[in-house]
Parts: sequence; C-alpha cells; structure tokens
Amino acid sequence: MMAAVAMLFAFTACTEDEDDYRTYSVAVQLLTPDVADAPLEGVTVTARGQVGTELEAKTNQDGIAEFMLPEDMYMFTASQKISADGTTYTVNYKHQQTVSKQDFASNATLNIVMDPVLSKGGRQVILKEIYVGGCPKDDGSGNYQFDKYVVIYNNSDQVADIKNFCISNAGPYNANAGANNYVDDKLVYADQGYTPAHAYLFYMTKNLVMEPYSSATIALTGAIDHTATYSNSVDLSKADYVCYDPEDFWNTSYHPAPSADIPSENYLLASKFCLAAQNATAWSMVGPGMFIFSTADNDPLAYSQDEANRYYMPGKENNAVYAGAKIPNEWIFDAVDIWGADYVGTSLPRFSTELESGYIYMTNKQGYSIYRNVDKEATEALPENEGKLIYNYSLGTTDYQGAESTDLSGIDAEASIANGAHIIFMDTNNSMNDFHQRKVASLKR
Repeated sequence: MMAAVAMLFAFTACTEDEDDYRTYSVAVQLLTPDVADAPLEGVTVTARGQVGTELEAKTNQDGIAEFMLPEDMYMFTASQKISADGTTYTVNYKHQQTVSKQDFASNATLNIVMDPVLSKGGRQVILKEIYVGGCPKDDGSGNYQFDKYVVIYNNSDQVADIKNFCISNAGPYNANAGANNYVDDKLVYADQGYTPAHAYLFYMTKNLVMEPYSSATIALTGAIDHTATYSNSVDLSKADYVCYDPEDFWNTSYHPAPSADIPSENYLLASKFCLAAQNATAWSMVGPGMFIFSTADNDPLAYSQDEANRYYMPGKENNAVYAGAKIPNEWIFDAVDIWGADYVGTSLPRFSTELESGYIYMTNKQGYSIYRNVDKEATEALPENEGKLIYNYSLGTTDYQGAESTDLSGIDAEASIANGAHIIFMDTNNSMNDFHQRKVASLKR
C-alpha cells in the first residue's frame, strides 16, 4: 500500500490553459481494504462537481485514476464488490475536495488518497437444498435411505474461491434428542462463539471454486445412480463432489465406490472424532442440523483432531461417542436446523441465534427435500432476468400441521435457472422463512 502511495505522489502533470477555461490534473488513489487482496485496477471513480460537472475515470494497475478537472468543489466516489472467505463485501470510497488554482504549483498534480469503507454483505455460499429423508421403495416394502445429498449455491454475483471448505452436522444427530446439549434449559455453547461439529466433518482437499449464481451437488452417501434400483430415488452418479473416505467409513451400503464420472480430487475426506465402532456416516434422516464452513488458514484435519478443540456433550466428558470439534461461528457460512415432523414438540435448537433463529420441519421417507425460497424482490430486480423467470411454482407440500409449505415468491427456481435466469435466494438466518419442503428432489426435475 505504501509503495502505491509513494508512486501516486511521484505523478506530475501540466495544467491545461485555454482562453476562458482551465483544467487541473488530479490523481485519485484507492487504497486496498484489509479484508482481502482486492484488485484495484479497472475500478470506476466518479468526480461530481457542484456546478454540474460529472466525469469518470478507470483506475490503473496501481489503483490510480487520473482526471483533468475545472475549478469546482468535487465529490469523488468509487465502489466495488469483492469476495473473501465465503462472504461478499461492498467497498466504498468517498472524498470531497476543492479543485482550484490556489492548490497548484506549476506543472503539479493534486493527489487525493481515498480510504476504503467496508460493508459486509450476504454470505456467499449457502445451502440450497438438503435431501436426507429417503424415499419409498418401488414395491412398497419400506424406504430407501442411502441416497443423501446437499446442494450448495453461490448466492452472489462474485466468483467464490474458498479454501478448506467443510461440511458437518450439529449434535445430536436428531433434533428431538437436543436436550443432550442443554443445561438448565440453555444450549451450553449458545454464548461461546462456536458450534460443535458432531462426530465427524468432511473437508475438501482443494479450493471450492464456484461461478456466480451456480450450484454444486455434494453426495453425502452413495455417489451412484440410485434410480437404477429404486425409481423414486435420485441419480448421484454425476454429483460434483462426494463425501468418501473408506479408511474411516467403509460400509459399502452407505459408501459404495463413487461413479467414475466424479474425479478422486473431488472426494471430501473425513476427520472422525467419534471413535466408537461405526463404519458409516450417520447423517440424520429424521432431523439433521446441517452446516457448511471453512477452517480458513487452518488445516481441517489437524484442527479438528486437536484435543484443545474438542467438545463433549455435558456430562459425557472424554466419552468419544459424544465428541465434537469446536467450530468458531465466524467460520460458518450457513446452518439449517431441521426438525422431524413427528418430533416437533420434543425438538430443541442446536445452533445459536446468530446462526439460526428458526427451524424447518421435514417429513421423511417420502422423497421430499428441504429447498431454499427465492428472494423475489432481489431476483426480479436483476436486469438480466427479464423474460427468464418462471412462475406458478407448485412443488410445495403440507407441513406437520397440515398447512401449506411452499415458496411464497411463486418463482420456480429450478425452471428459471434452466431458462437462463439468475436466482437470489432468501438468507435471513431463519430456516422457517428461508426454506420450504419440496415434494420432488430438484435432481429429479
């Protein structure tokens, strides 16, 4: 930054003389925000004068925009969006400056340095869909549950580039057993700044890179075509990623060898800290508490295996069956608390209110998924969506009390995406507002 400022003040330029009009050389330097190594080249800086002058200039590779301006009082502004560690930010610059002949020596340039003001935007990568409840077998003999997946989504117009991306569940596996984390009717870690990843987490061994408004499917179990056996199920053979680590989880009913269409570099590996005799993951099919996060600059395996970061449910200290890893809340991108429809009355929250202030119910065994609602106002405001949004959404269900559970925006997100639209989804940290139960998993559209 100091080098850039030094370069700025080395600039010199001549003022321009005309009979009745004189302009002055002004160089505006944008400084880099602390949150990210944001590129400063190509940012538009606007100079608005009080008498109606309005000029624009693009910054060069050093973040400097150059103007030739007549005398006036100017407001210089600039703005850009950046992404860092899964969060979008708006960086604004603003500076008021008088440009007059008294400010200039012969052949001099007026140098202005603008500090960034950072505004935190929405979470960039979110959970779009969760399918964990299983589906009916074709012959009616029961249900099939080895076909679990989630879909993550870049809910922004910026490329997401996230290192050490992870997925896990909050304990206990089912919300109706939530009392295990309560003492005196209070969630024991509610004010501790962390959420325990229960039993295990899965982590990517390469950066998660997602284009704006794009989705990625993560097979939690069975990255194969399940519809070949059960038509009500889903085809996960072309999932983008798969949780697959046979050294820790070798039960081939849950974790068969992934489809050859999924490269091994897209396998998420496991860090298991529940050392009880388990050979398969236990993503709840009743009411999971799912969350996604990044360990930032920390190695996921080393961090989660460190005893200093271990969590045990109250009264279960040093019992590996009840072990978790403390994940700082600031690392968490998204959390969804799902309560089983048959157990709503006995379920308890597993996340602090800063992450999740509600819940969404789930009726399992029916092939339903939990799907995020469209932010209607924000989506319709995107100019590129004109003529591309599909309405009359009709894939909602009824909730556990018989009321309708649907996307009140009326926009069919999947149909609109297929039609070339960009969707912005609801993100209020309240799953009751942000999600509904979808009667057909989106992979079966």
